[in-house]
Amino acid sequence: MNTETIWQLQDNEVHDLKLAGEHNRRNATLVLKALEYLGFDHSDTLVESFPGTNRRFEKLADNLYSDYGHHPTEIAATLQMARELSDRVILIYQPHQNVRQHEIKSLYRNCFGDAVETYWLPTYLSREDPSLQVLTPEELIADISNRDSIHISDMTDGLWRLINLHRNNGDLVLCMGAGSIDGWVRERLS
Repeated sequence: MNTETIWQLQDNEVHDLKLAGEHNRRNATLVLKALEYLGFDHSDTLVESFPGTNRRFEKLADNLYSDYGHHPTEIAATLQMARELSDRVILIYQPHQNVRQHEIKSLYRNCFGDAVETYWLPTYLSREDPSLQVLTPEELIADISNRDSIHISDMTDGLWRLINLHRNNGDLVLCMGAGSIDGWVRERLS
């Protein structure tokens, strides 16, 4: 069985696993097929008990999660998973690298639909080209299909109060990005 065969099996047969997120179930099916090929029995239990990795939909506190996702495909997959857990997903999103934002801006169009509200932070700047204009949040959200539910924000005490208000109302709050957002949230929790 080669890798192509395993991928074909994954597309045709997604195991009925107790995992949130279609993306996770597909990946787990691939792992199960690989374990089956290697001769492991009862691997469903092993896969379902895997606790996950840091910064991939990591639960930090009640109704508060952190995720490293910063590409539209990752964002959409993570929001889809979050919606399986809650009807009210609030996203705090920090784009990563201005250079990358120029490349992926058009891909943002439909990836935020599973968030009831999104708080859009300024882009985390690192390894930047100084000759490239830094895209503003307004420019980045201009073509997003549900931009009416997007609020431009900064990492301030006011945003932290909004996060806690949403959490206390039972909303699932997801802080997402590859920049400083994770450290900012963890610092306030301690």
